[in-house]
Amino acid sequence: MDLNDAFARSVATTQPIVASTGAEQLELRTPCTEWSVRELLNHIVGSLWVADALLSDRDVPYGMGPGLLPSSDLLGDDPTVSYKEAADAAMAAASAPGTMDRLHRTPLGEMPGAGLAGFITLDVLVHGWDLARATNQTAAFDDDELTAHALAFAQQAITDAARGALVAAPVPVTDTAPTLDRLVGFMGRRP
Repeated sequence: MDLNDAFARSVATTQPIVASTGAEQLELRTPCTEWSVRELLNHIVGSLWVADALLSDRDVPYGMGPGLLPSSDLLGDDPTVSYKEAADAAMAAASAPGTMDRLHRTPLGEMPGAGLAGFITLDVLVHGWDLARATNQTAAFDDDELTAHALAFAQQAITDAARGALVAAPVPVTDTAPTLDRLVGFMGRRP
């Protein structure tokens, strides 16, 4: 699967979940047990701005690092608009000529653009699932090609040594379970 296509499809999958999240749901708890819906949305939007910066070889904004919240609220009056602005900027940075092929400076050391795109695709997709679960939404995660792509990337990129503070231990899921269940299980969520 093309990396830019996977990124765009993860953004498109999560967008309607963000749009259907009501203001009355912002204080609900999420599968990311330390975060409310508002904090999770801030993390998603912040991660997209971080992707824009890193893929454009600029400094990380908002005091964000892997698995952290931004230093200020990024949602404004309309989380849907904030999400779209950040997603559009990140996707434009990802599609700039040569971005996927060169190394970029990140908080975790130098990383190829393809690796950055893989991590942001994974982050947006799995946190979209978290948001849907927290807000009791029936989300359209029916893109099996995308979830298989994200699962393959996660299995390659997230080692046992990388788990702990940023990624929980995997939750056992059968090999015959739907790909989305295997993805979220691998990422430490109970499908």
